[in-house]
Amino acid sequence: MRLSEKTALITGAGQGIGKEFARAYIAEGAKVAIADIDFGRAAKTAEDLGERAIAVHLDVCSQKSIDDAVSKVIAEYGFIDILVNNAAIFDLAALGNRNRSMANSRSQK
Repeated sequence: MRLSEKTALITGAGQGIGKEFARAYIAEGAKVAIADIDFGRAAKTAEDLGERAIAVHLDVCSQKSIDDAVSKVIAEYGFIDILVNNAAIFDLAALGNRNRSMANSRSQK
């Protein structure tokens, strides 16, 4: 197994592509933190994926949420080897026109 003894934190992993990343990483031997803004969805996904997965709440627009999630994963697994930044906010703003305040206003809705 290519990822045995590795720990991954995957954002937006409660569903879709993030969930499939988690499934593949677990199949390769990794322990995975299922990070999602919807903790209930993350918990359900972690339960579905089994004992090598944990759920963490993570709002990528909040530095405190990021810090708390990283702390939880380190407390559980001791370290993080892999970060998959899968979480996304979609709108029609050009990439050059994006900034954190725009993301923060979207996460408050």
